Amino acid sequence: MGSKRMVLTAVLMLPLSLGALAEGSKPPGRGVAGKLKPCHVPGVDEEVRCGTYEVYENRAARKGRKIGLNIVVLPAKGQKVIADPLVFLAGGGVAPATSYAPFLNESYANLRRQRDILLVDQRGTGGSNPLECDLTTDPTSAEYRDEGRFLAAVRRCRSELEKKADLRYYTTPIAMDDLDEVRGWLGYPRLNLFGVSYGSTAAMVYVRQHPERVRTVALQGVVPIDVPVWLEAPRSSQQALDQIFAACARQPGCHDAFPEFANEFSSLLKRLAEKPVKVKVSTPEAGQEVEVPIDDEVLRFFVTRMLYSASRLHDLPFLVHLADQGDYQPLAGRVVLKGDSGIPKGIYLSIVCSEIIPLFDPDALPAAAAGTYMGGFRVGRDVSACREWVRGWLPPGFWTPVKSNVPVLAMNGAIDHITPPRYGEHVAQSLAHARHLALPNRGHNDTDPCVNGMIEGFMIAGGFAGLDTSCLAKTEDLSFALKRDELGK
Repeated sequence: MGSKRMVLTAVLMLPLSLGALAEGSKPPGRGVAGKLKPCHVPGVDEEVRCGTYEVYENRAARKGRKIGLNIVVLPAKGQKVIADPLVFLAGGGVAPATSYAPFLNESYANLRRQRDILLVDQRGTGGSNPLECDLTTDPTSAEYRDEGRFLAAVRRCRSELEKKADLRYYTTPIAMDDLDEVRGWLGYPRLNLFGVSYGSTAAMVYVRQHPERVRTVALQGVVPIDVPVWLEAPRSSQQALDQIFAACARQPGCHDAFPEFANEFSSLLKRLAEKPVKVKVSTPEAGQEVEVPIDDEVLRFFVTRMLYSASRLHDLPFLVHLADQGDYQPLAGRVVLKGDSGIPKGIYLSIVCSEIIPLFDPDALPAAAAGTYMGGFRVGRDVSACREWVRGWLPPGFWTPVKSNVPVLAMNGAIDHITPPRYGEHVAQSLAHARHLALPNRGHNDTDPCVNGMIEGFMIAGGFAGLDTSCLAKTEDLSFALKRDELGK
């Protein structure tokens, strides 16, 4: 693409303030005494507004433990302010929304001329009673690979978190009622929702529960609420990898350098299953050399991680080729996980175990994963973990597709291995005023000025009038490293 890519996962309540604000009024979050205060957040140079709003953990009972929801507002910059803000709903199941303040500040500058950007850390994440514990998902970890040790760690995690949270009340419908209560407290009449990956599910749940409070919805990496995404993940990932094989074969340079890319990968996967290797690599973060075990499951996980964005795929053919030739060093250096995802393990399990795993019969997983590079190990670990976790509260009909007349712009990357374009098309079918776009040569986590500009234009206009999608036609081909000195560029 012509510009740089960036890589980014029905309890009723009484709002405290429902007064609608006219255009030109002062925006909530700025000049509202005693609510949000001036502050600074990492990655944003200017002064913004921060605060905490308490909600009941058990919203239906309206008594007992309370959760302080962490709130950041990037105030509109112009003189004429429109009262409906952009609300970002993060993915991952679920990352803290406030951590995206730098990205939104940079990428949605036009929208900020007239609108606030409202960020609320969903209950269980960020600054809102995060459900974090020591639970590894690193495929090179002996604890993760040994099911007994892994499940013992899951039980320890649950026991630790139950001291500070009732895990039944950390599901999406409850969290979306939290968001609406914050909206009412701050006096926003309506919201423009921007949901990414899991955040797309959260956005549609909010639309169903509070339809009169939504002006527009933009969804990227659309996750259908009624489709067993985890069961289909191995097949979807294989289809995406097949597209990468084909993309390399179409490009003379990549084809000439790696004419056997697909065969080399299959050969490498089989060899590592039969005879794993251990490779010593230096880790600047730890300041020492570590021994990295590499087998077929580690390779499967690594490739799945690479598929998240087009920029990561740049090195895949070369790394596979080198490893197939016996040089595992470059691959091993990439396998080592760098840093944490920022997604608390407890909130991930609370959402996955309540809302995603129940959509399918675990006995169907072996057949669904058969013949795919990904296999069923990773999904199987989630299935096993969920047997040890708490099932959270969901309203009747939760898995029914959401119907709405709200304008919805739905987008999926054409090479998205987790939420392929068919998912966005499926969600759009039940929406009266929706448009779906398949984003060429983009994966699950890919965003860029083209995508951001379309979302921004859609929200500013309040619909599809004048939506300019011409930048999609200028999307560049996938780029692949052809020499060692091109790795990592």
